[in-house]
Amino acid sequence: MARRPPSCRGVNRHRNYTVDEAARARGVGKATVRRWLKRGLPSISDHKPLLILGADLAQFWQDRQSAKQTCKLHECFCFACRAPKAPAADMVEFVPLSASSGNLRALCCDCTRVMHKRVSLAKLPELQAILDVTIRQAPERIREMTDPSTNEHLLGEPQTHA
Repeated sequence: MARRPPSCRGVNRHRNYTVDEAARARGVGKATVRRWLKRGLPSISDHKPLLILGADLAQFWQDRQSAKQTCKLHECFCFACRAPKAPAADMVEFVPLSASSGNLRALCCDCTRVMHKRVSLAKLPELQAILDVTIRQAPERIREMTDPSTNEHLLGEPQTHA
C-alpha cells in the first residue's frame, strides 16, 4: 500500500510539540522531525525536552510543499528530472490498453530516460497534430491467444514426489 504524504491537518498552531508529538501529529517518524530541525525547523532548545511551536511546524510544512506540476498534452512527467518534459525528437509511442485509453512512451529530451503517460484515445488526434505518434499493437493477452505458452520444458524432466 502506498504511503500518503503527511497532511497539514492535525497540527494545532497554538500548541507546543515535543519531537515525538510532532512526529505523530504529522504522521512521520521521529527521525524525520529531527532532520527537519537540522534543516531549519525553529525550536525552543533551551528547555528539555526540545519544544516545537505548532505555528512554526505548520509554516515549515507549508514552505516545503511544492506546487503540483501538471503536464501539458504533449509532455510526460520525467521522474529522473522531476519535471514535465517534452519528448526527445517530438516522437512518442502509443500502446492501447483498453477501448478508451492507452499509454504514451517517450524518451526525456534532457536525460533520455523512458517516460510514460496515460492518455485518452479521444485525445490521440490532437496529440498527433503536435507530435510524431507511432501506434503500437496492444500486447495479446494470454486468455485471448490461440496457442498460449505452456510449460513444455517440464515434460522432459523426471517427476519427483516429496
